[in-house]
Amino acid sequence: MFEQMKIAAADNLKLPKDVILGEALVSFIGRTSVIVENYRGILIYDDQTVKLQAKNCKLQFKGKRLHIDYYNHDEMKISGLIQSMEFGD
Repeated sequence: MFEQMKIAAADNLKLPKDVILGEALVSFIGRTSVIVENYRGILIYDDQTVKLQAKNCKLQFKGKRLHIDYYNHDEMKISGLIQSMEFGD
């Protein structure tokens, strides 16, 4: 019920839902980079897999030569050859 009230408020006030609801925002730059905003933590990190915890789900990136270029409390950039992205619970 509270989530629906937040969605309605965001719609009425014309505010971005990703900010109001804390949803992950994923922006791909071709197949070589991705910027993830609103993540909560890094669960797995190696050169083939980066798995992140978001507020309501997990995000998993698979590829080759993956590395994290930078990260801070709300944004990170992953580079390499990104082959797939999966949402999980």
